Amino acid sequence: MTPLLEMQGVSRVYRARRGLFGTGTPVRAVDHVSLQVAPGRTLGIVGESGCGKSTAGRLALGLERPDSGAVQFRGAPMAAPGTAAWRAERAQMQLVFQDPLGAMDRRLTIAQQVLEPLEIHGIGTAAERRERLATLLRDVGLRADLAERHPHQLSGGQRQRAVLARALATDPALLVCDEPVSALDVSIQAQIVNMLTDLQAARGIAMIFISHDLAVVRLISHEVAVMYLGRIVEQGEAEAVFAAPIHPYARALVSAVPVSGPRRLERIVLSGDPPNPAQRPPGCAFHPRCALALARCRTEDPDLVTQSDGRMVACHRAGELARAAA
Repeated sequence: MTPLLEMQGVSRVYRARRGLFGTGTPVRAVDHVSLQVAPGRTLGIVGESGCGKSTAGRLALGLERPDSGAVQFRGAPMAAPGTAAWRAERAQMQLVFQDPLGAMDRRLTIAQQVLEPLEIHGIGTAAERRERLATLLRDVGLRADLAERHPHQLSGGQRQRAVLARALATDPALLVCDEPVSALDVSIQAQIVNMLTDLQAARGIAMIFISHDLAVVRLISHEVAVMYLGRIVEQGEAEAVFAAPIHPYARALVSAVPVSGPRRLERIVLSGDPPNPAQRPPGCAFHPRCALALARCRTEDPDLVTQSDGRMVACHRAGELARAAA
């Protein structure tokens, strides 16, 4: 299937300045990441806080420009910011934020905020927009009378539904959901995830779903990319990754997911914290926390290599671990 969005060797480097006159230390938030998302499919990006998954989402949307590599949308490079082509792309790509209250203007009603993208992009007449508003509210499970309320008058789940209605207003081809359910109760999380799945099936939307909650990612994703310190360490079909992860970091994450019945993986507790991105360890960045590290892991950075089942793993022991997982 032809990808809707493709990131090719994308890197993003920030500079962490120490002191007023200190020189900036480079921090590689995203380091040579390649990803693809096809229409109607969901790519889940998981990892600990600070691993670069949110930055990868902003790069995918063109909200940040990569320092190296390229991002393509529908087979063409991202348009230059401020151009007519760039504005047209904005309507086709939308971001769903983690904090719905922070993502909304508290002075405007829900109706005004959902209609705003239609007005900005000149979509439809006034009557058509009001009709579109009613359809969007119905699609996300909001009553029509809530349209005239302000964000603070809604519950957390209702606010997130309103944010989704606004994101869907321009009928986008791609949604990037950055921790969209982490601030919600578990029962509401399930409702939002089910709604996203239904909307995707009905509209053929592609999604990038960014989260640290693997249980939620497992429910919604077709493919999963596991990130550690700005790089992808394992990527493949969600079923395969969750059933038998190969990379030691992916194994530790999956082993922490609550399951009913007997566990396939024994619980793996990682020691220590992720390294400082500004002082990346030599060799494999995960080796200081890895119980399976070899001598070469401390000096040689592993490549992301395709395994026999099609998934990609960046580990010197990937072949051995894949056989053990099978």
